[in-house]
Amino acid sequence: MASVRGKICSLMTSAQNVNPSAHPDAVEKMKKMAAKYMGVKLPKDYVFEKKTTTNGTKYHIIQRSDRKNARKVLYYIHGGCYIAGLTNNYHSFVRDFCDMEEGITVVLLDYKTAPEYQYPVQLNEALDLWNELTENRGYRAENIVIGGDSSGGNLALAMMLKIRDEGRKMPAGAFLLSPWTDMTMSGKSYAQNYRKDVEIGERKADLTDKKRKMLMKSDIYSFIGDADRTSPYLSPLFASYEGFPPMFFAVGESEMLLDDTLGVVKKLEDANIPVICDRKPDMFHSYVLYKNMMPESRESYLQIKRFVREYFDIKDKQNNVL
Repeated sequence: MASVRGKICSLMTSAQNVNPSAHPDAVEKMKKMAAKYMGVKLPKDYVFEKKTTTNGTKYHIIQRSDRKNARKVLYYIHGGCYIAGLTNNYHSFVRDFCDMEEGITVVLLDYKTAPEYQYPVQLNEALDLWNELTENRGYRAENIVIGGDSSGGNLALAMMLKIRDEGRKMPAGAFLLSPWTDMTMSGKSYAQNYRKDVEIGERKADLTDKKRKMLMKSDIYSFIGDADRTSPYLSPLFASYEGFPPMFFAVGESEMLLDDTLGVVKKLEDANIPVICDRKPDMFHSYVLYKNMMPESRESYLQIKRFVREYFDIKDKQNNVL
């Protein structure tokens, strides 16, 4: 059962519901909500920079002011249906990683948003920033951990699949929060959790075939454009995962996208890839982002930090140098 704070956060999240049936203006609503939180607010102990690659991809860097030479990297990709931009709550969410051990440099992709920009624009930007980090800025792939939530988790998986398929060196590992992996809505959890999902569902209605088709054609999926929804680079659920690094997933059992996570986890297990899946009862989509507000989120966040710390420690012992 959810904690008292968990229930309060669930109610708060329901106020941001973007179900197209109930909110035909869902895209405008998401963009307006994001616009309120674009300003950068970080404590004085952190250094913040806005950067652009030579190809025009925008990104942010956060470092501890006393650990600016950290050679380990968290490359984080934010969520928001590819519609909402990079907001300052993500700066707050990831900055604690800068404090770990000898320090971690946090890099956040500020990708172009839908519906103005569609696939493969965001994937190309994600790969462009990967190249910027590994080729131009000199960071080693094995010293980079990928993070992402929701659509950011989708983009993280798609980027890693591209890196693997091109025969390039993979990152050290990845942690994903409620990743969006199935653009065909094939999972049973879409219907089973439709009334429970406070962000995308409807409390007093069922998910009918008609509504499923309407959802898939709505602007919530606008980043797809005319691309094939079953492509692994759009729906990573349909990919194979041989050659992937260790992975960590956090997902709420009350969200429609539950099976989006569980399906990928099963494929990783079948490929004998080390994977942890933290399933939280009664939790909603991307609940971990509320790490400072409820115990369920904090618990999962600490597990993620342990995952990152342990794997980076292993790399230190293997390589001796950063």
